[in-house]
Amino acid sequence: MQNRYSHILFDLDGTLVDTHDADVISLYEVVKEYFPDTLETVESLGRVFGLPSNEALKSVGFSEDKIPEAYAKWCKAIEKRSSSVKLFDGVLAVLDILKNRGVKLGIITSRKRSDYGKYGILGDYIPLELSPYFIKAVCSDDVEHPKPYPDSLLKYMQDTGAKPHEILFIGDTKTDLECADKAGVDFALALWGYTQKEHLNCTHYFASPWSVLTATVKSDDSKMLWFKWAREIQAIGQIGLAYSKDRFDIERFTRLREIALEIMHTYTDAPLQQIKDAFCFDKGYITPKIDTRGAAFDDRGRILLVKETSGLWSMPGGWCEEDGTIFSNVVKELREEACVKAVPYKLVALLDRRRYNSPPLPYGIIKAFVLCRHEALAFVKNNETSERKYFGKDELPLDKLRVDTTSYEQLMMCFAAYENKDWQPIVD
Repeated sequence: MQNRYSHILFDLDGTLVDTHDADVISLYEVVKEYFPDTLETVESLGRVFGLPSNEALKSVGFSEDKIPEAYAKWCKAIEKRSSSVKLFDGVLAVLDILKNRGVKLGIITSRKRSDYGKYGILGDYIPLELSPYFIKAVCSDDVEHPKPYPDSLLKYMQDTGAKPHEILFIGDTKTDLECADKAGVDFALALWGYTQKEHLNCTHYFASPWSVLTATVKSDDSKMLWFKWAREIQAIGQIGLAYSKDRFDIERFTRLREIALEIMHTYTDAPLQQIKDAFCFDKGYITPKIDTRGAAFDDRGRILLVKETSGLWSMPGGWCEEDGTIFSNVVKELREEACVKAVPYKLVALLDRRRYNSPPLPYGIIKAFVLCRHEALAFVKNNETSERKYFGKDELPLDKLRVDTTSYEQLMMCFAAYENKDWQPIVD
């Protein structure tokens, strides 16, 4: 797959690292010391999160001559809360996937290089866990005018040779957005770190770090317009048939569905009957289908995959039965495809297939991934699968994955969910 962006840049605080409480509560303590009668609250001070430290202190009332002293006290208070500073869930796994895809990663921060030196930040201002992933970090004292000015992004481009259209900048504040807009690069709002109520007009909105992966794959939309049109015509025809009573309207909507089938048949190698079966999967109002996948791990932390008759490997799963639930369907599919007794215990994600899997299909699919405890029974070959096997992260059959049902990114997501007892489900 081709990358849509060759450079993805991240703000640090509130985007990669959860520092909000340490920063804002510490600032509140300093403000109360200098201004005992202040009306500021911890919540109201959240508005300065993401600003350069001098600008933040100035905005809450500190004069130029008092800023150095207040800043020193603020840093000392933050240091006392250093144990509360942590990476957001999923960050490392997502960075690893992006790096493996060949995406160049960078950091654009309002912090000075020395801000976090006392608790685990390298001299180039990258947290120890993040160091292997980033080619460059631009800090506020590297440029004359830090965020919200575009200087930091412009410096990154100057130093790396990156072009504006090759860059996606991900941040959690209005100042990040303003920096991106002025530099002419696309911006994505990290909703997991955004604490304000104001609506920001962004290119992308990401609910979790895992959502970043949906924006990185480039599709040639100009060559796939026929597919989009065919799906839309099919949907109009199907919905029309669901509600029409007039026989002439029924004829018109039936013809729309036939046209959609003809478009698909013309531009694909699939037999007409196969396309018709796919398009006519629904009767009535057209809605997405649900595909369930069971993520079962052995005591060595390896994930269970099944080898289908095509010779490709996939997570056990399939269409959700009309009279079943997501969990009951996972149990059924694991029993039928992998010969295991499964007990689903946690939803990993509900994902829109169009964002993660290829090739495109003429109908929508919501993919449900579920963690399962299980007991392996004797495996019996069947008409769907010929083998089952457990794979570690470094053992996955990448060249033999059935990517239309199970992508590498989805497998990594399931590994991350299995390893994190506090995992929160991802919902597109």
